[in-house]
Amino acid sequence: MREAEPEGLIAGFGSTPTIDGVFDSGEWDDTEIVQADTTELFRVKHDGVNLYFAVRAGGGNLLFNTDAGVRVLHWSAQLGSAEYVKSDTSTQALDKPLAPELWGLQDEPPAVIQETLAEYLAENGWASNTASMGNLMESELAVSFDRLGIDVGSGRFVEIPGVRIEAGLMITRSDPRSKKLLALPREELKKRYPFVSWPASSDIIGQGNLPDSIRVDTADFGRIRIDLKK
Repeated sequence: MREAEPEGLIAGFGSTPTIDGVFDSGEWDDTEIVQADTTELFRVKHDGVNLYFAVRAGGGNLLFNTDAGVRVLHWSAQLGSAEYVKSDTSTQALDKPLAPELWGLQDEPPAVIQETLAEYLAENGWASNTASMGNLMESELAVSFDRLGIDVGSGRFVEIPGVRIEAGLMITRSDPRSKKLLALPREELKKRYPFVSWPASSDIIGQGNLPDSIRVDTADFGRIRIDLKK
């Protein structure tokens, strides 16, 4: 009996993108596109091994609401992950703070960047380009099936832990483009480079240091299913 396709956002099978912060022509055409009104927020697909996100932002946080607690994948000038654990039904406490790595990676040769990110993905179960690597407001992230706890033998459609994206314009001060951006009025920056917040507009983590505790509402996390059919 054919498994009925569920409603909602479904990440289908597609080509494996290069994690370099550049949305190459055709690289993300085989994806689901998520928009707010007419503004594209992100795209998502998988290649049978990793789930991939193309986010219209320079850096931020990708959150997964797992049974054990919220897991934070942070990308900016460095990469790092953090873990929260449940302290009651709606509050979670920071258990594993960020330990950022890969500072200055964007200045390395392309071959070194790809080798380093491949190693980081293998060791940590996820990877992303860093801020100032590639184009402004173009971030590419990979999250392994293993990290997401995906069982490829459990059926065609597999739901992953609740997902939340909080991201925006991010650039290193050493980037030649930063001087022109810093000269723009704050409102103009917001207009040109809108903040990505999905599925809801409220921030859980924010863009500064991670809070010691957070309040978690499942409504603040989106549902994504993976279609394992190739």
